Amino acid sequence: MKNLLYCFVFILFLISCEEKKAHVQLTNKVHNVRLENISYGKIRISSYLLPGESSEKIEISEEDDNISFPFEAQIEFYMLKGDKRVYLKTKNSYKIDEDQELLIEINDNTEVINPMDE
Repeated sequence: MKNLLYCFVFILFLISCEEKKAHVQLTNKVHNVRLENISYGKIRISSYLLPGESSEKIEISEEDDNISFPFEAQIEFYMLKGDKRVYLKTKNSYKIDEDQELLIEINDNTEVINPMDE
């Protein structure tokens, strides 16, 4: 009976130590604009995305990324068109919880702010 109890406690310990993970992916739907240095808070999404491109699905975890779920942050990026480059953040934050998949689309209607203007 003791061995069964020890086994049960050990299994509970293993389950509680399971790493909490989620996935995030971003698509650039802004016409004729390249997005660079894209991040979700402090989590790097992609070095750049051309119009119509999507990032890989990025796995985020509490342990590896030093965050806690639920996690909420703005998307930060540089927008390039021709020789003009501007640093922007989405006006809205995006929230994700463990075991979820967050698909974000930056398009012509996405509200953004320029932190340099604040």
